[in-house]
Amino acid sequence: MTAFDQVRQGDVPLVEVKALPDGARPVPRDEHGRIVLAHGERTGHAHVVHEFVPDSTCGFSTLDSGEIEYLVVGGGGASLRHELLGGKKAEHDEIALKETIYEIPVQVEYTPAELVRVAD
Repeated sequence: MTAFDQVRQGDVPLVEVKALPDGARPVPRDEHGRIVLAHGERTGHAHVVHEFVPDSTCGFSTLDSGEIEYLVVGGGGASLRHELLGGKKAEHDEIALKETIYEIPVQVEYTPAELVRVAD
C-alpha cells in the first residue's frame, strides 16, 4: 500500500489522489492568470498556486459553481503561497507541491443550525 501525501495551508487542505474523477472540467485562471484555491473573505488574501513551469498546472471541478476541487501539478512541481493585499506579511509559509494530483476537500464547521463552509 502506498501512502499519499497531504499538505495544509490554513483552511486549505490538499490530499494526493490517484486520478481525477469522471466529469472533472478544467477551471479557468482568474483575471490575473492565477490559480486561486481559496479567497479569504475576512482578510482579502488568497491561497494561490505558483508553477515552476508556466501553464503546467491546472485546477479542475465537478461542481456547477466551477470552484476548484482538484489540482493537477505538472512541470516538476509548484508552490502554494498565501498572498495578502497591500504587501502585508503572509500568515502562512509557502508550501512546496510535488508533481501529482491533489483533491481540495471543502472545510465545514458545525453550528447548531447547519454545517457552514469555513471562512478564512
